[in-house]
Amino acid sequence: MVGMLGRGVGDIGVANFYITALEGRREFTDYSTPFGQEESCFLLRKEAPSPRWQSLALPFTGDTWLGILVVVSLMGPIFYCLASFSTTRKESLAEHSLVFTSLYTIGVTLRVSRPFLPNHPSLQVFLVFLWLYVIIVTVAYCANLTAFLTVERVPEGITSLQELYNSPLLVYGQGPFFGDNMAEAKNQYVKGLADRFFAMSNIEEIYKKLISGYGVYISSRNHLVYTGSSYASSVGVPTLRIIPECFQPFNVAIGLQSHSPLKRYFDTAVLWLTEGGFLHHWFDETLLQARIYRMSEKETEEEDKNIKGNAKEKEFSGIQKNIALTVEHIQGTFMILGIGCGISYLAFIIECSAVTLLRK
Repeated sequence: MVGMLGRGVGDIGVANFYITALEGRREFTDYSTPFGQEESCFLLRKEAPSPRWQSLALPFTGDTWLGILVVVSLMGPIFYCLASFSTTRKESLAEHSLVFTSLYTIGVTLRVSRPFLPNHPSLQVFLVFLWLYVIIVTVAYCANLTAFLTVERVPEGITSLQELYNSPLLVYGQGPFFGDNMAEAKNQYVKGLADRFFAMSNIEEIYKKLISGYGVYISSRNHLVYTGSSYASSVGVPTLRIIPECFQPFNVAIGLQSHSPLKRYFDTAVLWLTEGGFLHHWFDETLLQARIYRMSEKETEEEDKNIKGNAKEKEFSGIQKNIALTVEHIQGTFMILGIGCGISYLAFIIECSAVTLLRK
């Protein structure tokens, strides 16, 4: 387009024209009054949601889980020592082993009523405060767990130019313009990304690369917002996202021939449109139309089945407000049960083997 304006083939160039002298553009083209500001950003595939089974551990932080593990480990021995050294009154729990008292306190931690109650006052006070601790911790865990089971968590992923530079992703763009911009950038990470830049003319091929996770697409922010909203699921859930950190802000204008007599007319018209807020209004309308078009394009039988089976998308589209927990939501509990059964079976085999060896 710049070449056509420079050769006199075209009179007006309407696009996201960055006002720049890169590659001698000022010698071949002129620009109208700027109608907006843009910056160069990167678009990439949205990260896959975290596995649902991780939801069981998410209500508490790692430090909290470590504290709970320490408490569970110490309560059994402390309870056993208090029961063993009770002299003022006979303590029935003192007749049992350390393993029994450890299981006793673990049962209390799981809010299970115990068949044996201590007789000694010190043990009774200890047990009261242990129950108070257990009630607070378990209620907090259960209340927080519901939110983590129903809300889909997405990893943060790449958020900065440095992280993008350290990743193996390639950079794709339409034409060489953005590759040349990156090569001349002062930011060392952007300059390093220029070595991984590939110019492609077919936008559909670029998006195939993005969806496959091979690379990122560099363009102006508004262009990426528009195309990113177009490439969404049938209910508007984004499949692509823009990396928050961008670079090289530019003014954007309409391209004209050098010394064009049309410039003063376009300057006046662009100023009217900008001050009236029409550009922002039209851009918002364009985004809405793009979403409607993409949704109508994807209304297939397969998408309908996905909508029925995906509670997250139902909530997003407003079809269903209350979410019923599926097997996917609570898959972690089934995993715990399976692991427990496996450990129990292993302990059973070891026990049988030990008995057999003793008999021999």
